[in-house]
Amino acid sequence: MFLMASRILFRFKLIQFNYEKIDFHIHTIPTISDKHFDFCIENFKKYVNDCQLDAVAITNHDLFNTEQYLQIKETLGITVFPGIEINLEYGHILLIAKETEVDDFQEKCNKVREKIIKNTDSITFEELHKIFVDLNNYLIIPHYDKKPPIYGSTLEKLEPFISSGEVDSAKKFIRNIKDSSKLTPVLFSDTRIRKDMGSFAPRQTYLDCGEISLESIKLCLKDKTKVFLSKEDGNSLWQIFQNGQKISTGLNILIGPRSSGKTHTLEEITKSIKRTKYIRQFSLVQGKDDDDSFKTEIESKRGVVVDDYLSGIKKMLDDVSKINLITNIKSIDGYIESLKKSAVEFQNQDLFSKCKLFSEELFSISSKSNIATLIEAIKTIIEHSEYSNLISKHISTDSLNNLIIELIEVSRVEKLDIKKEILC
Repeated sequence: MFLMASRILFRFKLIQFNYEKIDFHIHTIPTISDKHFDFCIENFKKYVNDCQLDAVAITNHDLFNTEQYLQIKETLGITVFPGIEINLEYGHILLIAKETEVDDFQEKCNKVREKIIKNTDSITFEELHKIFVDLNNYLIIPHYDKKPPIYGSTLEKLEPFISSGEVDSAKKFIRNIKDSSKLTPVLFSDTRIRKDMGSFAPRQTYLDCGEISLESIKLCLKDKTKVFLSKEDGNSLWQIFQNGQKISTGLNILIGPRSSGKTHTLEEITKSIKRTKYIRQFSLVQGKDDDDSFKTEIESKRGVVVDDYLSGIKKMLDDVSKINLITNIKSIDGYIESLKKSAVEFQNQDLFSKCKLFSEELFSISSKSNIATLIEAIKTIIEHSEYSNLISKHISTDSLNNLIIELIEVSRVEKLDIKKEILC
């Protein structure tokens, strides 16, 4: 009996250590959709070694470079799939090909590049189908719970060819993995391999796929029980730092005495995770210095007189320049989709999402007067040189100077009263 249990445990551990760690969203060439960066093959090799990756895919925006791909494949010594990130109907998809079809893939990617010239360009699903012909021959992963997402009719058209969708956080991964109506989530780094990389993003996915091939990975992604955030702990813990430190996918509490590194840990978490909502210590009670606030309020702006003089034509030009039919249609579609998603998420909110700490609105105290507007108006009159003679004819400069000084003093007193209200 004991021998049988030992064999089962040993076999389970072997299966655990066969998990493959992948990152299929990596950029190596700056494009019109990226900020410029200098690619560094040595940092790519370091990223693969430090994160212990078993397979990667090169997915640059709307282009593929065979020469660079072959150099990377030869240098890394792991499985490297050719891929591309495509602007598809204002969302993004990752399209990954087999290692044996590089030349054919390059020709098809060139056709994509010909169609996408500006960062606002995109191709339709029909154009995608025409270029790549048999979409079942590729691994296609749309931006699912990640901006800019693929949704609506475009997602419906892709459904026969996809089984997974990319998310941008561990919380979204857990939410989607638990929902049987959702695609299998995958979490990737979306990193730029550049010379000045300080640290590596802890966003990779583990697969229980047996072997690393496009067919086995596609088959694995159809089964949510074979996709994980961590190797040993499944989806209960996930790695947050490069040194292997893990945190819970639920609620985490950081406890320790003064100078034990709590603030440093939170700062490092903020650097590692995109779009983190971080309320720094004392940020809710400390305000800016009065002088700094005053300087900010009276920073140079366009003169009120000039604005009034040009207000008629300016308003007309602003209204006309903002008209964009494509953007309007996209905004309406996005609003409708966001409204439906909000309704679904409201029902699916977990215990932590309902905490007031994460959902309460900021406490605000309104100003007691419009004194700042008066100060700005008088400052404009004092500094306006074009009509200075006409102004001084009716109001002396000394009177204006005395008035603005007195208003500034009143403003400072009011701000002091507001701070006292906050502290009380």
